[in-house]
Amino acid sequence: MKVTTCPTNRRHSKVAYLTFDDGPSKYTNQILEILKKHNIKATFFVVGNSSPYGLRMYRKLKKLGHGIGNHTYSHHFERIYRSSANFFNDFYRMERFIRRVIGVRTRLFRFPGGSNTQRGYNIGGRRTMESIKKKLSARGYRYCDWTIDSQDSLFPWPTPSEITAKVLRESKYQQCCIILCHDFSDRSLLALPAIILGLKKQGYRFEKLSTRSYNYQIKEG
Repeated sequence: MKVTTCPTNRRHSKVAYLTFDDGPSKYTNQILEILKKHNIKATFFVVGNSSPYGLRMYRKLKKLGHGIGNHTYSHHFERIYRSSANFFNDFYRMERFIRRVIGVRTRLFRFPGGSNTQRGYNIGGRRTMESIKKKLSARGYRYCDWTIDSQDSLFPWPTPSEITAKVLRESKYQQCCIILCHDFSDRSLLALPAIILGLKKQGYRFEKLSTRSYNYQIKEG
């Protein structure tokens, strides 16, 4: 497990990082409008979407100043975790795509399934996953996991109130929290206003992830 020190100050001793995986999706614009209303910056770990709407959303993410991270182009577990070569072909495809569309070369990355995903180990083996992590770090990339899983992608689908309750229950015991939500989840979209208000009530301020921000990587084993 690798943790960067939680940044705190006297006025706001708690920091929350809202993160959204797997977009752009049909809900991205609505998520962005909610964040804009509350004057909050979040971090979006994006995949490949070359549709006209998808291209507009990448540009809107940049324009509004949100953090943007690579989440691989395909998000196809069987492909990306089969070998290190497969992984980096997909990874760099997404890097080139983001750079071409919005002129950004992000150093942030989130593994589909997380850096300690059992599915990844099952597909390519532990050595493959460890090789990928080492190469990412050696090449100057930072991979980011989460401290709170909203579980908005689980089946049976949780309700927005259940998602809100889980996030706010677990955030009570943290000084810094990185919250995993999914861009494609209408349940997270509906829960988002209550999550924001609840975190503010608990004394959190909101920031976006960066290569210098607080970070958390799930412990292996």
